[in-house]
Amino acid sequence: MTQRDLTIAEVLKDPLIRQVMRADRISVTGMASLLQDAARRQERALSANLAPITQAASCSRPQADLR
Repeated sequence: MTQRDLTIAEVLKDPLIRQVMRADRISVTGMASLLQDAARRQERALSANLAPITQAASCSRPQADLR
C-alpha cells in the first residue's frame, strides 16, 4: 500500500483535524494560510535544490533502529 500526503483541501475537511482546530481555536482561513505558506516554503526549498523541510528536520537528529 502506498501512502500520499493529503491535499490542503483534504486536510481542511478531515473531521479529526477540524476537531483539533476547534480545540485550538484555529479558523479554517488561518489553517489554510498556514498550510499554503508551508507549501510555498517547501516549493522554494525544492526549487533551490535544498532538502525539503521535512527531510531537513529528520536529517538533523539520528534515527532509532526499530528492528
